Amino acid sequence: MPAPAAYRPHETDVQIFSEHTWLQGAFLGAVAYGMQVVLYSMSCYLLAKHRTKTNFKQNVGLTVYITIIFVLGTLYIAALLQFTQEAFIDGHDIPGGPDAYQKIMFSSPIDMLGNVNMVILSWMCDIINVWRCIVIYKGSRVPVWAVSAIPFAMYLASIALGILFLKQVGSGTETPWQAYGINYTSPYYAMSLALNILVTIMIVTRLLVYRHRINRVMGKSHGTHYTYLAAMIIESAAIYSTFSLLFLIPFAFKHPLSQLFLQALSPVQNVSTFLIIFRVAQGKGWSQESANATLVTTIGSAASPIRIRAVRSTYTDTELTREPTPVPKFLISAPCVELNEMKRAHTSAC
Repeated sequence: MPAPAAYRPHETDVQIFSEHTWLQGAFLGAVAYGMQVVLYSMSCYLLAKHRTKTNFKQNVGLTVYITIIFVLGTLYIAALLQFTQEAFIDGHDIPGGPDAYQKIMFSSPIDMLGNVNMVILSWMCDIINVWRCIVIYKGSRVPVWAVSAIPFAMYLASIALGILFLKQVGSGTETPWQAYGINYTSPYYAMSLALNILVTIMIVTRLLVYRHRINRVMGKSHGTHYTYLAAMIIESAAIYSTFSLLFLIPFAFKHPLSQLFLQALSPVQNVSTFLIIFRVAQGKGWSQESANATLVTTIGSAASPIRIRAVRSTYTDTELTREPTPVPKFLISAPCVELNEMKRAHTSAC
């Protein structure tokens, strides 16, 4: 039941709706931060538990990486909640209400703390997506430099636009909603979104191609380990890409609904990054070694004697249960031709 009209603030319906979405967005950001705490704790535990001599540097590096993100994310959510408190309680009587307070005080120290942390977090989360894309394409026919060239160039552009965005909102006279020159808000978020969408498409394409090759050699039941829908969404950070669209589309039309997603955009991006690290800590993240292991495991467990005999020239029975070795090129480059030749050889032998 809405409050009586006599108790409503003397503001326009648009201003009141903007305040509603702002406050709800702060709550949504707090929920995402709670998920962040859980994922950070579990990731640190698994990285420490699965630490060995071979992965020591990687696991320690990932632990330091997510710890920095967690600290910056904590500072961001603290600044967000403090600024929300100041707007809705401490400075509530400002003409125009909390909505006007936000636009006037957007460059205040507490809000700039949140803005700076938000941009730095965006840079740190974007680079992990570029890294995962490079890891997934290792061992493919496409050179690593060709895969990483465009995403890395877009990442550098995102850094430049982020600096310009901070300069704009820290001027004291401009906000994301009001700029006297070029408004860098949309270009900055659009570049980050474009980078994530590009990486998403590249990762999903690689996984689908890999599944197709496995299916052609082993059958449809063997190509789903790394290609089920949840793995694609988590591995390619599509969660953040979707959330960015939910913010940018209303923002482009200057609709107050963008406030709902703006407040929670950074925590959601952190959650997306922690999901990727959590999969790596579980040993379920993609790598060339995991691809080889999947192939070797699949070959070793295949029911058809033709498939097992076909691999014995490369792998002995003992080797199938040991650490995976590089997969023969015929399983990656020309599965159908080699499989037909193996079948003909088997028939002749019989």
